Amino acid sequence: MKILVTGCLGFIGSHFVRYVLEHNPDVKIIGIDNNASQFQTARLGDLLNHPNFRLIVADINGDLSEAFDGIDVIVNFAAKTFVDHSVKYPNLHLWNNVNGVFNILNNARLSKPGLLVQISTDEVYGEALGDLKSYAESPLHPTNPYAASKACADMLVSGMGKTYNIPYLITRCENNYGPFQHPQKALPTFIKAAMGDTEYLPVYSPGTQRRCWLHVEDHCSAIWFLIQKNQHGIVNIGNNQELDNLTLAKKVLKSFGKDESSIMMIDTGSIRPHHDARYLIDVVYLEELGWMPRYSLDVGLDLTIDWYKNNPEWLNQ
Repeated sequence: MKILVTGCLGFIGSHFVRYVLEHNPDVKIIGIDNNASQFQTARLGDLLNHPNFRLIVADINGDLSEAFDGIDVIVNFAAKTFVDHSVKYPNLHLWNNVNGVFNILNNARLSKPGLLVQISTDEVYGEALGDLKSYAESPLHPTNPYAASKACADMLVSGMGKTYNIPYLITRCENNYGPFQHPQKALPTFIKAAMGDTEYLPVYSPGTQRRCWLHVEDHCSAIWFLIQKNQHGIVNIGNNQELDNLTLAKKVLKSFGKDESSIMMIDTGSIRPHHDARYLIDVVYLEELGWMPRYSLDVGLDLTIDWYKNNPEWLNQ
């Protein structure tokens, strides 16, 4: 099997490349990323020289025809993901997350892969009010430019996939965490603060926003599981292990033997005018297919925090 992985040096994309290469010696991967800086390539390390991996430095809005030759499966991780950044620069998110996906689809229309996998997010569903869960068939109600751009991309994949007979799978996942996450993401930010590199640990007010958390390796194993099943359509990925942001911050501080006195609540009014209170997706279908996560939230967090403790240089890049 020959796989094309876009965004292969990003947080989740790099873990997926690592997972596939380490578990499937016969699979060949062509990786595309527009940023091959030392920061990005550190995520793959020695795997950059793996005989079954080839890196192409390119933008997904550029000429990708070379990369699509003979590809069996396309997995698109390439996306701008910071909600705060999308509020300030929505045009950049639309260009990358919508136009870039259109370019991938246009190439797939010509190359005819066996499957195109679009990596999406639970944020496209919008807030989960009360105890209501979002299902694969639930309507989309994005509430910020990032989520809107991902919802647009999902519609493109569905519409063009059906029109041009491109077999597709859209996966929508919970918040990911694990080693090599961007230092500005929530958990690395909390860990860096708890390590003493900042005066306070910032939590968006009121701190009651609830998120479900999935270890990035579990996410990658689920994607690979679905590819092997030749699954089509839309599938939610997660394990419904939920924490509010303030509790997560306290857990991190406790792991460093610190109390919550260093927590500072940050008003998000100007940064993120609408901050969804909760996301909650239904993952029963994935469980019925036979996939289960490896990491509980407590174990996964402990392992992740230990990794950052042992690799403090990552947080300072």
